[in-house]
Amino acid sequence: MLQRVHIQILDNPMEGVLFDEEASEAAGTNKILTEELSKEMNYFYPSVVFVEYIDLFMDGEEEFDDIRELLRLGAVNTPVVLINGILKIHGGIPPSVIKKEVEKLLSSGLVH
Repeated sequence: MLQRVHIQILDNPMEGVLFDEEASEAAGTNKILTEELSKEMNYFYPSVVFVEYIDLFMDGEEEFDDIRELLRLGAVNTPVVLINGILKIHGGIPPSVIKKEVEKLLSSGLVH
């Protein structure tokens, strides 16, 4: 059976908007980066890797309470990258690091 990898980018696109007048222009940046990552993953791993952007404060309010708590405590920064539900990266969306994590999962042969 073919393994599938689910990458979730958890973000707060309004973070910093109250403090920075130019932040509204940058508010969609992580969403754009997620779309680019999705295209790249689809190119290298068609039908195997699914990338999803989630606005933590608009989508699935009951979901990701633990991540919201870590954000509130300052333990992590957005964007938060989950791979198959496991927090792997926070504070950025580095495609090369994410690709290495995906390759590790796919080479391990574990089925999800």
